[in-house]
Amino acid sequence: MENCTIYSHQLDFEKVVQIVKAGLPKARIEYNDGGLHKSLIATIKGGLFGKTKTLKINYRQRENPSYKLEQADCALSQNLVGMVNFIQSLPADNEAVRDKFLYKVMSVNCEIPFMAEPAMTPEFESVLRKIVHKLDGFVFAQPNRVFNRSNGQHFVDKNLELILDTQGHCDIQDIEVNVNAKYHDPPRAEYTAEQLERKAKSEAFLETNGIKVNKNLPCSPAAATIDLRALEAVIDRAYALLITAVKGEGIEQEHLNRAVADKKIDSFSPKENYIYRATSLDERERAYATWRYESLYTMLWALGKMDELKYPNEICEVQTVVGKIFHPSRAEFESSVALRSKSEILDELDRTFRMNWACVDARIKGQAVSGNINPAIIYERHYSLNWLTNYQDQDWDDVQTNT
Repeated sequence: MENCTIYSHQLDFEKVVQIVKAGLPKARIEYNDGGLHKSLIATIKGGLFGKTKTLKINYRQRENPSYKLEQADCALSQNLVGMVNFIQSLPADNEAVRDKFLYKVMSVNCEIPFMAEPAMTPEFESVLRKIVHKLDGFVFAQPNRVFNRSNGQHFVDKNLELILDTQGHCDIQDIEVNVNAKYHDPPRAEYTAEQLERKAKSEAFLETNGIKVNKNLPCSPAAATIDLRALEAVIDRAYALLITAVKGEGIEQEHLNRAVADKKIDSFSPKENYIYRATSLDERERAYATWRYESLYTMLWALGKMDELKYPNEICEVQTVVGKIFHPSRAEFESSVALRSKSEILDELDRTFRMNWACVDARIKGQAVSGNINPAIIYERHYSLNWLTNYQDQDWDDVQTNT
């Protein structure tokens, strides 16, 4: 058997059925409509010496179709979250295509496993190509006669050209991301006055500072709909970030071990635990670790230890940031902090979310980021604020910064 999986934003299994019927006129077709889950089996009987050929197509769709991934509220959306994380972990010869492809993945509304028995015959291949093209989809496949653009797992576009493989190879210069207007965000009438006011305030801030504004971006959640992380969890996270960041600077392990014991730090994420215990770090790991100063800065702001998050054109003052949490004892630090209000944190999140969109948009288009803002700083803030507001209820290592 040879197989692959088709993904599409469009919800139209009837198109699939029509293509199969037209492409395989001699096949016996069995069709099962199970609502969000459907299936089709096309069987072509062999002649006197021929083998029977079977095409099986399964189908499932998201419970709440959308053009983005904010709620992993069904099995398919959970699968898509994993796919996004997988793609983000891959190297990329063409980062602009990879970044744009992520938008296409997040807009997926249906998954269509395509299974040919005993093999992907020319007639089955023709049906496959027509389905992918008609649904403006993409395919995830293993290498075979049809999918021969890579020696390993890879993604191909609707023309079966290579989008990305596990080595980061890419054969296209651009990829289209088309979404249906009916899956866009709720009408303005469904947003609260608080949400609309926050959005307007953020957009005014961006315009004042010459940062590109996308008026079509949605509002941030209303304060009543979110739960902030517990104070104790935020304190633990700040200490873990402190050790991770200073490890990236090359502080000797014996000093780190002493600080961990003195501050009673035991809340490292799996990735942070690896960084902390590593005997040496490569350049990428060191960069990952040291940029966590910006996350620590954001966490200390949320705990009331910083008066404001300064304009993101320059990195934070590391010595000041470290001093706020390292110099006092843990008991002294814990007694001096309190979480800011939901409203304050959502104000920063909304503004940062919009700035991150401007950074991603500039990267995709190969342009300089407007407003003289630093994309790496924005990313760390967005990451931290999403964690603080329990975005998709994700653990620290798995936080996404969707725009």
